[in-house]
Amino acid sequence: MPETIENIFKNSSVLDGMEGTLSSALLDRGTTIKLTVGQSLFLEGDEPGGFYIVKTGGLKATRLSPDGGEQLLAVFSVGDSIGEMGMFDDSPRSASITALRESVLIHWSKAAFYRFADENAAVYRQLLGVMAKRLRDTNDALAARDFLPLAGQLAQVMLRLGTGFGVTLPDDTTRIEHKLTQAELAAMIGASRENVSRVINDWKRKGIIAREEGYYRLIDTDTLEDMSVG
Repeated sequence: MPETIENIFKNSSVLDGMEGTLSSALLDRGTTIKLTVGQSLFLEGDEPGGFYIVKTGGLKATRLSPDGGEQLLAVFSVGDSIGEMGMFDDSPRSASITALRESVLIHWSKAAFYRFADENAAVYRQLLGVMAKRLRDTNDALAARDFLPLAGQLAQVMLRLGTGFGVTLPDDTTRIEHKLTQAELAAMIGASRENVSRVINDWKRKGIIAREEGYYRLIDTDTLEDMSVG
């Protein structure tokens, strides 16, 4: 059975909404890359070499903070695109991408992508739409930092992690299948670990979330969704 957007990607991606024949043709021009846990896809400062879509697994984006520590910026799951900005400029990579679990990605070099897109202008429109969505998401995140309280920002992150890495349990709660520290959660919203810890502990007391063997479990997603919109 040929690879199509329906049988490969469950979430939104560069190919979401693209006409089926066109998306299949683009997939045929990609190459497969496999990463083991902890292996880097590329490093902050590397020259751009095309873009990727996550086929299986999960990855994280990090960069070095001024004090030399690692700052977690984002996580990527099935269907997410990585590095598409590099298709339109030659700026070095702004973050390092590392596999959180065994992962398979589809990669298009700049040359391969441009050859195909020059023959199919709809591909350019598609990628520009994805970049516009990424920009809107960034603007929403910045607005959340300005207008949402810490609990609301953290709720957004938890829901996003639940969507990308969540497994639905028999009791209809969602376990995030990646171990996260409070410091990593704090870095994702630009807050202090101490303040995030206070919110997490309050949520655990109220039965909104639980933490079991290092994994967060989302119990009351309705309350998290209410908090995430202010």
